[in-house]
Amino acid sequence: MPETWTVKKILDWAAEYFQKNDIEYPHLEAEILLAHALNMKRIDLYIKFEKELDQSELSKFKEYVIRRKGHEPSAYITGIRSFMSLDFIVTRYVLIPRPETEILVEAAMDIAKNINEPRILDIGTGSGAVATSIAKYIKAAKVYGTDVSRGAILVAIENSRKNGVLERVSFEVADLFPKEAMKFDIIVSNPPYIKSGNINSLAPEIKDFEPNVALDGGEDGLKYYRMITREAKEHIEKNGHIIMETDPGLVKEVGLLLNENGFGNIIIKKDINGLDRIIMAALEG
Repeated sequence: MPETWTVKKILDWAAEYFQKNDIEYPHLEAEILLAHALNMKRIDLYIKFEKELDQSELSKFKEYVIRRKGHEPSAYITGIRSFMSLDFIVTRYVLIPRPETEILVEAAMDIAKNINEPRILDIGTGSGAVATSIAKYIKAAKVYGTDVSRGAILVAIENSRKNGVLERVSFEVADLFPKEAMKFDIIVSNPPYIKSGNINSLAPEIKDFEPNVALDGGEDGLKYYRMITREAKEHIEKNGHIIMETDPGLVKEVGLLLNENGFGNIIIKKDINGLDRIIMAALEG
């Protein structure tokens, strides 16, 4: 007689298995993957602890567990990541949205809500999580997103459609700025900022699965900040704002780049771990 696996039993097994294989947050990971395998919300697992899995559900979940043991991120396994209380499709073409980046969105929203019909550019949009979130919560905004990856742009378009803002968000395959000459009230970006020499020291979930083009910031991590700050003043309205995410160790250098290129009134915001993460500035003159 085949062994019976209830929700509780399989969760306990998977969490223990993940712990033995050095997967961080083993219980959380088990819950995320089981909820996806059973097509239910995580909270519902606790209501249905005694539910027995059929063979199809069991096979699907064990496949997910094996993939996660190989350090494939859960977001790529499920194809979904929550960000700003919205759900986003994620594929191997895009960086997985992080909680820290929500601070970037919130900073942009604080400025945008005081501007009549703000025009906002998201450079390196990836999944479109930043652009779509801003459009979702700032109804008057017209948002643009650019990315060098066509695969990423296709994901971003689908995410804007999924979240009901496709008519107010325009995405374009472009290297940093849109090809059409236009100016924006706010420019936001979470560009690649990992130093090239540090890529191989990252966790396997990052270096082996997330797109290198979204991680590699050049020899000193500042490659894209130099390009963005140098060109931004040609694409931003007078007194417009630029908001960027960066590594805490690069904040000072990014601030100097902004100053050198005509931006002032620099403000630093900390992430959820208390580290300097977001840098904001306004175009002077």
